[in-house]
Amino acid sequence: MNDEIERELLKRGANIVRFVDISDFPEKQTLGFDKAILFCMMLSKKYILDMLNNMPVDENDEFLIKEQKVEGLADWLAGYIKQKGYYAHSQSEKNNTESGYIESAYIDPDLKQGISILPQKSIAHIAGLGFIGKNNLLVSKKYGCAFCMCSVLTDAPVLTTNHPLISSKCGSCEACVKICPANAIHGNEWTLDGGRESLVDVSKCCCGLKCMTICPWTLQYAKQSQ
Repeated sequence: MNDEIERELLKRGANIVRFVDISDFPEKQTLGFDKAILFCMMLSKKYILDMLNNMPVDENDEFLIKEQKVEGLADWLAGYIKQKGYYAHSQSEKNNTESGYIESAYIDPDLKQGISILPQKSIAHIAGLGFIGKNNLLVSKKYGCAFCMCSVLTDAPVLTTNHPLISSKCGSCEACVKICPANAIHGNEWTLDGGRESLVDVSKCCCGLKCMTICPWTLQYAKQSQ
């Protein structure tokens, strides 16, 4: 079933697919599911460099388009799995919000959307895709923060592979802290005990993507020759 699902996701535009055991998370976060299927779409190098150089953004903004695509993929995959007779929960913002699977303290009053109880980055972290940066984003050594991701929680009989958690590689770097227009980033390195609140004030985050594009790991990816 892994090969079948991965093939379908890649055909629909995903660049990375991981099958993850989430049984060690509290049931409140997993809705009782023991597995997650995580997938990512990479952002182009041109997009990262354009954002870095403050190029104007319009309705064709690549980040927003790919965010919508991965969330649409999650909704599609949940339906695909249900058709095969298993349970599945799409972690798209729309589905999480409609099902109440969000942290109510962080609901956006305008968008009527909130933050998932089981963040995509937490799943990606135990999948071995990267580490949690000071900017509270998943940072991959290969791509930096330059990707959009979503997931589906399921009881389908897929084989899972987990990896040891990768510790923070931010060191003394404070590029994201200094560039954040909302002063939402505290400048601390991620620890298992510290959690998200030690890294950022989520209520202040305006999602300007500056902390993503300025990350040295992202720039390393963006500046590599094609």
